[in-house]
Amino acid sequence: MKHFLKRTRRAAVAGVAAAGLLAGAAVAELYKVTSIAPGMSPFVVNTAIAKVVNTHVDGVEFQVRATGAATKHMVDAAMGKVDFLFGSPTINWLMVNKFGPYKDMDAAPELEQKVGMILSYQIGPYHYVTRADSGIETLEDLKGKKVFVGPPGGAATRVVLTNLKAATGLTADDIEVQTFGFDAAIQAFQDDKIDVIVLPTNVPSPAIQQFALTKEIRILDVPVEKLSINPATGGTTNVIPAGVYGDNQKGGDARTHGALVNFSAGMHVPEDVVYEVTKAIWENLGEIHETAVWMPNTITPEQGLELIAGRLHPGAERYYREQGWTIPEAVVFTPGN
Repeated sequence: MKHFLKRTRRAAVAGVAAAGLLAGAAVAELYKVTSIAPGMSPFVVNTAIAKVVNTHVDGVEFQVRATGAATKHMVDAAMGKVDFLFGSPTINWLMVNKFGPYKDMDAAPELEQKVGMILSYQIGPYHYVTRADSGIETLEDLKGKKVFVGPPGGAATRVVLTNLKAATGLTADDIEVQTFGFDAAIQAFQDDKIDVIVLPTNVPSPAIQQFALTKEIRILDVPVEKLSINPATGGTTNVIPAGVYGDNQKGGDARTHGALVNFSAGMHVPEDVVYEVTKAIWENLGEIHETAVWMPNTITPEQGLELIAGRLHPGAERYYREQGWTIPEAVVFTPGN
């Protein structure tokens, strides 16, 4: 009987210890991180950041989800439905001005103030991709063609349609706009169901590399001198080199437009959490750089605060001030601006 009681006590102690370990393991709080489709630069960036955070920040676990458009993610973050996100200065501008997908959203300007930036980076050049045998050699040839310009209601869609009109005079009525998300559009182009796909992504893009494995492609040149590139909303000019996607990429260098975007957080996320996330990113930058060949030129201290859209999250700002970073004035949009 004594031996039985001893064994029982030992089991009880072991059970308490195990429960303590389990409780410790359960301390990590789950944070939702939204992104656009796998294979696109924001998804690669967000998953790289998530891996670093999950490894180096105690009590915080990131879960990345690739679904929907960034314009919706911004609203979801402002409302506390998601925590971290891929953001864009263009989206800030659209919300403040109740434009595009926010035209009937009276709360949009107020919601815009509930998201704070952590760092900025280049999303990469907009690739206007077609099959080499499609007969499409210039943007003017897009008339009457099936073209994916971005997700319905997405910021990328507005950027592409605006620039297409500036470069050629063509509007959405002149082409067959394909109303897909990025995932479905990538698959549709792979299956030869659409003529042109426009993807903003760093070079080399995994999605476009996949196209070039099975077909000859052409990346269309964009006459950037005809565009109104606005640095205040993150606009940039870029060149996609000839042959960067291998022998199946036909044609020469392609000029195009690009954009500075950002990794941000809802203002509901505690300052201390965002501080630790920001710290983990910059103190483990080498691990992030290992995730893609283009990453060392994308997530950099030089570009990290190149454009502050709206405002920094207080947690990120505290980290930068403690580390002595030069913090430029934020680009704050006002109605009509």
